[in-house]
Amino acid sequence: MINPDVFHFLNQLKANNNRRWFVQHKAEYAAARAAALETIDHVIAGMARFDPPIVEQDPEDCLFRINRDVRFSRDKSPYKAHFGAFITDRGRKVDRAGYYLHVEPGDSMLAGGLYMPPALPLRAVRQAILRDGRPLRRIVSRPNFVKLFGDTLPGRRLKTAPRDIPRDHPDLDLLQLTSFEVALPLKDARLRKKDFVEYAVGVFEVMHDYIAWLNRALDSFAPDRSA
Repeated sequence: MINPDVFHFLNQLKANNNRRWFVQHKAEYAAARAAALETIDHVIAGMARFDPPIVEQDPEDCLFRINRDVRFSRDKSPYKAHFGAFITDRGRKVDRAGYYLHVEPGDSMLAGGLYMPPALPLRAVRQAILRDGRPLRRIVSRPNFVKLFGDTLPGRRLKTAPRDIPRDHPDLDLLQLTSFEVALPLKDARLRKKDFVEYAVGVFEVMHDYIAWLNRALDSFAPDRSA
């Protein structure tokens, strides 16, 4: 379960999002962060049964910093009012499909996939779909996948066909996607249950083949040098 102190700290931070308050409550932040890391560690351990390389990841390397980058934002709040962890087989700072745990009072979720990839990773996924989109369709149409994430991939998509793709292509709906992620919103009560780690691991297991397909697409990418 997520320690209730985590929710308490995040609620207080949201109401007092300034550096002075944060410095005064640094001990509470350290305790909440440690509790979040403990949960991430248990989740990673549970995922080893279906994604063995994940177990090599250090929870510290998966957890995002709580400081916000406010350089290009109208919102100058210095801190995030949530804990977010991105778990992949190669660390957090990579263009890689992975699993995401987001803990925020009233807005938590379990998510996964490849979020808003840059041009080359996006080309890699499209190239894999053009080679053969059937394996991806089989994965996202499985009953357990549809039950959790719906029958249509929800990522952002183009309104028309990508360049050089005919509008009558049979996989146009997949090729229009510019972001490949799925998400399951969570109520706070779900995170407070004693079986939360087991539940999160189960949700990530349903995502696993989708994430593995995306990473195979990235690994097999052969750029067209004439393009």
